[in-house]
Amino acid sequence: MNKYQRAPEHILDFHGNTVKEVEEDLNAFMRTNSFKYIRIITGKGVHSQNGPVIREFIKKYLSKKMIRYSQSKPQDGGDGALEVFFE
Repeated sequence: MNKYQRAPEHILDFHGNTVKEVEEDLNAFMRTNSFKYIRIITGKGVHSQNGPVIREFIKKYLSKKMIRYSQSKPQDGGDGALEVFFE
């Protein structure tokens, strides 16, 4: 790891969950934690008939709350993960 990289303080894995489960878990997580940087594993939506449902839901959820996020680098999950920043 170079000096510009840092590891997430926490990783949430929602791969395989429903939107309802994800929303409940995110709401609970946001109320009880004070991390500055986390990674959320969303999965790529390969097995979903309508594409990446969880990833799109989480992006909208974070945007609505004005929480900054970016796509993970390929070695960190690529299209199946998001880097989330609370600072």
